[in-house]
Amino acid sequence: MSYGRTKEQFYESVLRNRALAADPEVTKCTCPDILCEWHGKCKGCVALHRTKNTHLPVCLHYMIEDKIISLLGAIEMTAAKIEVTSPEYRHYVTERDKAAKGE
Repeated sequence: MSYGRTKEQFYESVLRNRALAADPEVTKCTCPDILCEWHGKCKGCVALHRTKNTHLPVCLHYMIEDKIISLLGAIEMTAAKIEVTSPEYRHYVTERDKAAKGE
């Protein structure tokens, strides 16, 4: 199956994707939860969410939120936002980590 493109077009697409993946502006962490210990470690964050089969990482919410809300409206359902982890909890993790290291 060629998906309507030639091998050369596919190769050019791969090269563009590689260039994007190498661009620090494209690959910087966009998650607003800057206190999360996985902030900036996107590969690990996504792997944890995928492995645990939990909600999407917060940084991906904006990409699908409008689409899901439209779909839910079409089938007469509603959505609720997940509870965001309190910064107090993130600070607590930092304190416990420091205590465990004897700092």
